[in-house]
Amino acid sequence: MIIEGIDTERVGAAVFDLGGVFLAGGVESVREFGDRHGLTPEAWQTIRRDLFADDTGLWSAVERGQATFADFVARLRALARGHGCDISEADARNFMGNTGAAPTQRLRTEIVAAAARIRARMPTALLTNNIPEWRDAWRSLIDVERLFDVVVDSSEVGMRKPEPAIYELTRDHLGIAHASIFFLDDLGVNLKPARALGWQTLRYDDTARVLAVLDALAAGRPQGRTAPRGGDAEVPRAHRK
Repeated sequence: MIIEGIDTERVGAAVFDLGGVFLAGGVESVREFGDRHGLTPEAWQTIRRDLFADDTGLWSAVERGQATFADFVARLRALARGHGCDISEADARNFMGNTGAAPTQRLRTEIVAAAARIRARMPTALLTNNIPEWRDAWRSLIDVERLFDVVVDSSEVGMRKPEPAIYELTRDHLGIAHASIFFLDDLGVNLKPARALGWQTLRYDDTARVLAVLDALAAGRPQGRTAPRGGDAEVPRAHRK
């Protein structure tokens, strides 16, 4: 079956992003942060370029575990002050909308359920750009062991999406050909290198559209599910950088 451009018959493993897929918020909250705190669009665009510039911005270093969240918060507040805006530490820490609402309100339970159904018939992986300071919070919301065979966390492995090496690492631990992998992420920039490797990709931009694809994957003919090469575990520390 081909649905939303995904050939479900080719899929032998499914890889999921975390924020923007299982958890609402993230990118939208970042875009709206400046307006919420009285920064002009021009000022917030300048600050965002400084903080999030491709692989050179401070946020990239935080996601690789090379800088701390406290470093990022201090830099964000200092840049905002340079544009005449005093942002509290609490507001700066909530730039991605992580703490403004009850965590369970951000959880997309329908996506969790679909991922569980998919794992019943094929290996699954979580591939997330994340930071150590948020690990306990998101793990308290999602039953990682029930949903995923492999977890690749950028802050644990010292690399991040869209760096090609993190996709290679994920494939290696799934033990499956690139062409047999399906990948769901909410950012097009993270999907591009996966497609270049042969993964089938889908951008999360509409829940109903995404669920249609996930339901088709879960309902496909049984493939004789086997555990991935690394077993039902996180990426071993020997492979972390």
